[in-house]
Amino acid sequence: MFPSLRSAALAFLATATLLSGCSSSGDSPPSDGVGVDEPIESAKARVKFKEQGRFVRDLATSLELPRAEVCNELGLYDCYEEAHRIVLGGVEPYRRGIRDPLPVAPVTAPIAVDRVALSACATRVDRDFDNPSEAVMFGDLATIGPTEAQLSQAARTIYQRLLRRPATGEETDALVAFYDEAQETLDGTDEEPAREWAIASCFAVATTMEGLFY
Repeated sequence: MFPSLRSAALAFLATATLLSGCSSSGDSPPSDGVGVDEPIESAKARVKFKEQGRFVRDLATSLELPRAEVCNELGLYDCYEEAHRIVLGGVEPYRRGIRDPLPVAPVTAPIAVDRVALSACATRVDRDFDNPSEAVMFGDLATIGPTEAQLSQAARTIYQRLLRRPATGEETDALVAFYDEAQETLDGTDEEPAREWAIASCFAVATTMEGLFY
């Protein structure tokens, strides 16, 4: 099921929190520059958007979801295939006559990216929370947590799965600290803070530049 408006709002709040929390990375070189080499410039200093369905396939692999269930409407329609394929750099030569990707991403591309990522994260979290014994990522949060240690582990799992690398200390701390903000935002509602935190944190990492480009 597609997440609620409250879940979507919390997801965007998580993105802002993550960006602000990691703006001063502890891994950056000291200000005096002593003993620090200059970074090596890339021979091809550019990044490419994960077009032609690569973003969707990466989400499916990372979250262990069937490709057709990454973004599913009403249990019937694949929202990537039916709505977002062209916007996200794909082609459809047979039904729509579009044989080449759009030369420039349209203004609706960010909306499509957010919709796909939020749907995929909500699906993975709902499955983990509804069946913790077979959870892929968030079983501990569903059955015991969340303690600070469990939130930290969940944050590291999100980074490892979605970006294929360990999270830095600053990145982990930013997501853990976001849980208190999620609790405050959801106070007085019927939503589960741990579940909504997991959806929002997954979304925030999946839609970073590192998650969207290669």
